[in-house]
Amino acid sequence: MRARQPSLFAEEELPRYVADTAAVRDRLREMLAKMQAAASWPWKASTVATYRETVWPSLLGKLSDPDEAARLRAEIDAEAARLDAA
Repeated sequence: MRARQPSLFAEEELPRYVADTAAVRDRLREMLAKMQAAASWPWKASTVATYRETVWPSLLGKLSDPDEAARLRAEIDAEAARLDAA
């Protein structure tokens, strides 16, 4: 007997992905520490652009505490300004 093929258009709601906030926080702090330890950008310009436009906003948006997200955003922005000026 053949298994029933699922519908392409799911009638039921699919489970929603919930990010592991501890892992997100660790990743942001890891990137921030790398920035703080560097005299100039530790990544290629294309990587920095991707981080600024996509990665950091996405990761910060996954944090459950808006105050923590704002604090990390301010720290990242301060380091980015310092590295831009270097």
